[in-house]
Amino acid sequence: MAVASPTAPTVTSAPPTERDAPAPGREPRRARHGRSASGRRGGTGLALPIGVVGIAVGCLLPWRAALRHGLFDDTFWHLASGRWMLDHHAVLTHDVFSYTVAGRPWHTPEWGYDVVLAESVRAIGPVTFWLASAGLATLTVAAVAWRSRLVGAGWTWTGLLCIETGAAVTLLFDVRPQMVSYLFVAVLLLVLSAARRRRGWLWPVPLLFAAWANLHGSFLLGLGILALEVVVTLAPARLGRLSAGDRLARGPVVAVFGLSALATFANPFGPGVYSSALGVTFNSTVRQLISEWQSPNFHDPTVLAVLLVPVAVTVAYLVFSRGDLPALELALAASLLVSSLDAVRFVPYFAIAWCALAARCPPVRQEGVRPTVLVWPVVGVLGVSFLHGPWYGAGQISESVPVRAVAYLEHHPGRILSTYLWNDYLDWRGRRVFVDGRTELYTGNGVLQRYLTLDHLTSEPDPTLRSYSVDYVLWPRGEALSTFLAHDPNWSTVWQSRTAVVFHRTSVTTSVKGP
Repeated sequence: MAVASPTAPTVTSAPPTERDAPAPGREPRRARHGRSASGRRGGTGLALPIGVVGIAVGCLLPWRAALRHGLFDDTFWHLASGRWMLDHHAVLTHDVFSYTVAGRPWHTPEWGYDVVLAESVRAIGPVTFWLASAGLATLTVAAVAWRSRLVGAGWTWTGLLCIETGAAVTLLFDVRPQMVSYLFVAVLLLVLSAARRRRGWLWPVPLLFAAWANLHGSFLLGLGILALEVVVTLAPARLGRLSAGDRLARGPVVAVFGLSALATFANPFGPGVYSSALGVTFNSTVRQLISEWQSPNFHDPTVLAVLLVPVAVTVAYLVFSRGDLPALELALAASLLVSSLDAVRFVPYFAIAWCALAARCPPVRQEGVRPTVLVWPVVGVLGVSFLHGPWYGAGQISESVPVRAVAYLEHHPGRILSTYLWNDYLDWRGRRVFVDGRTELYTGNGVLQRYLTLDHLTSEPDPTLRSYSVDYVLWPRGEALSTFLAHDPNWSTVWQSRTAVVFHRTSVTTSVKGP
């Protein structure tokens, strides 16, 4: 998070395809092995469909992001939380990281993610951070590709949809539980499509939700998707160009919805997991201050492309095509588009949902592009071009994190005031903080407001600093608070670098300059 600024059941085999051509409104069958979607005989041996290039690009985009970004902000408090639970063999139910709300009840569905992340780092090392970000994003792209082919999209169109997915999941790229959630949404849509061919694919869905409710609050979105499936069973099979002819049987889908809702209660907080998830979503303070809860920045060309290209393609399909529109996918994509315009954090979910819609509404029903061995060198060249250049090593901390300043403070006990973003790293280093990335914990009690007063220097800072017995202030150089304290006789500079400065509440001390 920045101030204003899901383990899915593994599908082990492809569902069987139907022999006969589907009835109108039903998903078209996949092309036979060895043939392109157009029915022409494809290449043999090493020849690959041209759409594989798009799938590769969709997978390479998150890996490029992973290799060029170090660890920062929320990742650290997730690690600290997971480490605490592993060390204490207990679920964290109260605050142990701050000195402002210490002991206050804290329930989060992300507890399971924190434990898995911390244990994975212990077991396999820092490569965990690449796997938990780029690895999960790659699986998300793969799930979108699998579903697209399952419902009859050609290879070229599938490749383009994978580029959309890869770009979208990279927008808010980080080692955070949202990466699991993107995968779970894609897997849920894949399994529901598979269940239209073989009903047995429905029954693993409650297991998905049992895991999801212990990893991220977006399990509510998953339940919303199942609720749409139930609504579709009650709707007419056709309403103009809207088609629901391929809907699931009402009895099984209602049963799976109920079982999935019950499965979400299999967590340490029981029904409390709902209040936690909903509390963050509808917290007005969080929505005002946290950038990912604010509307998209349309000056960012990536955001512009990820949102506007799908809208333009959909409008063109409506105008120039006479094909049907699948009711469920259209309703899901439209609702997530509205959510994305309100909060940028929903953009990746919208992209995944829109790809589910677009796979059913390809611009060209029969693709005439033949497989070719040239796909191999193209993918190779793209791989080198995307991944070459300077890398952050696995687990390497971002240059924006004041590592050396915190190393200095490790030898100096006392309470520290630092910035919202830097405090997450202090969590991980075992120092209590004023606030951190768990923003909802500090709203409704005045703590976050007092922090903002210090950050913006809208009043004299010393009374607040004294009231919380703050001994050290770690702050970016050149900002309002650090400039004020540099001229305050109650504070002395004890450490500084080009980007950070440490102040100590003392009248006489020795100043040390960081390299």
